[in-house]
Amino acid sequence: MHHVAEALEAGADIIVAQGGEAGGHGASRSTLTLIPEVVDYLEQQGSDAVVVAAGGIADGRGLAASLMLGAQGVLMGTRFWASHESLVHDNHRACLLATTGDGTVKTRVADIVRQIQWPSEFSARIRSNAFTRRWHGEEDTLEQAAAQLEEDYRKAFAAGDTEQVGVFFGEAAGLIHSIESVDTIMRELVADAGELLGGGWK
Repeated sequence: MHHVAEALEAGADIIVAQGGEAGGHGASRSTLTLIPEVVDYLEQQGSDAVVVAAGGIADGRGLAASLMLGAQGVLMGTRFWASHESLVHDNHRACLLATTGDGTVKTRVADIVRQIQWPSEFSARIRSNAFTRRWHGEEDTLEQAAAQLEEDYRKAFAAGDTEQVGVFFGEAAGLIHSIESVDTIMRELVADAGELLGGGWK
């Protein structure tokens, strides 16, 4: 919540309330409780900043739930990561379809091997694979070896390796069963959310 206060102080017009279910970098709060807490806080502060929900949202159910919790929109990373238009290696998209929401882990290992200094309060949710099983929990050892491993890691990533690199997607993987166009995703998202919210919503 201190990030929300800092964003308001900086004059932000949009606050993205991202739960720990999200792929990539983030903190640990869950989306379900974070959204309404942020909404309530902004109301208490008299702010008209727009709240956008993120983290584990991949379909009309997630959009409808987010709106019911007070958000005014959603940010969907993993769902659009799994689209035809995304700049993602086909191998990575394929492994997402084979992964459930249980198949990810929050870890720092992908940052360490790339020698990227993210703030310590944030880790990244990535696919659980041979890379994470080898290094998660062995971060100190990985830090010592990172300079020697980085080049091979980056080559493996560019080649679409799905086992020896960090594959960045979130728990929403378990809700995604096909790679679709952005147009199809958007149309289904809006139609399904509209039906859940009472029909006729566009």
